[in-house]
Amino acid sequence: MKGETRFQHIEREVHMLKEELVEKVPSHFSAKHLASASVGALLMGMTFALTKQLVFEVAPAFGPGHVIGLIATTIALLSAEIYFIGYSRVKDKEKRTRPFGQFWLKRFVAYYGIALITSVGLVYIYGYNQFLIHTSDVFKVVIAISLPAAVGASLADLLKQY
Repeated sequence: MKGETRFQHIEREVHMLKEELVEKVPSHFSAKHLASASVGALLMGMTFALTKQLVFEVAPAFGPGHVIGLIATTIALLSAEIYFIGYSRVKDKEKRTRPFGQFWLKRFVAYYGIALITSVGLVYIYGYNQFLIHTSDVFKVVIAISLPAAVGASLADLLKQY
């Protein structure tokens, strides 16, 4: 930075390295995080999308309670991963400069959004929508695939970073 001595510059650089490599303080959410989350969602989502039994037998038989349960489980798992893997490493919690709500919302919306987009994409890429009788069955399959895809999205990003 302008106006700082060489020693101050080195001290600032060492402090940044310490935060990133030793303390593993979470950095701000960026496009790089979205890319790694997308790869994780695709890998985990494909694992379940290619399972014939899930797509054609199990998911179409879901009732409303099953769908709500899957969505609630996804929300709970993502929230736990975001808190315990990511937010627990935030240093300035006391200063409230990075409240949990802000930290959680950005990541949750990104991970679950990526998971849903990936799930819809996999259902249509593999043509499952043509074999399922009702539109509600397609929705159920998307929700079923979105749970592992969301876990894959968050783990790929959070574990890589922290």
